[in-house]
Amino acid sequence: MSRTGKKVMVVDDMPTILEEAKTAIGDRYDFEGAESGGEAIEKARSMRPDIIFIDMHMPDMNGITCMQAIHRIPHMENVPILITMNDVSVITKARAYDHGAIDFLQKPFIMENMFRKIDMHLKLAEVGYLYR
Repeated sequence: MSRTGKKVMVVDDMPTILEEAKTAIGDRYDFEGAESGGEAIEKARSMRPDIIFIDMHMPDMNGITCMQAIHRIPHMENVPILITMNDVSVITKARAYDHGAIDFLQKPFIMENMFRKIDMHLKLAEVGYLYR
C-alpha cells in the first residue's frame, strides 16, 4: 500500500516506461500500468484511479480516444488525465485540451516533473476543482 492511498495509472505501450514509472511512483502511490488503451479502459473501470497519464501514440488507439472512453465511465468523468508524448506540438496539445486533457508530460519522463504534476493535480482535485 502506498503512503498516500492515491491511485496513479500510467498507460504506455512500452514496458520499460511502465517499469520506470512503477519504480519511481510505487513507494508514494498505488501504481497501475496498462500497455494499451483497451487495457487502460478496463482497469479504469475497476480500480478508479485518482490521476491517469496516457501516451498519445499507442498501437490500438491514440491517447485522445482512450481519454474520451475513460471519461465516459461512470464516476470517472472528472478524473485528471495528462497526455504523455515525445513530440509535444502546439496542434496536438490544442486538440488534446479540447478533448479533456488537463496537462502534458514530455517523454522520456523526468520523475521530478511527474511528481510535481501528480501532487498539483491531486491537490486541485481534493479541493473540488473539476477538470471537465
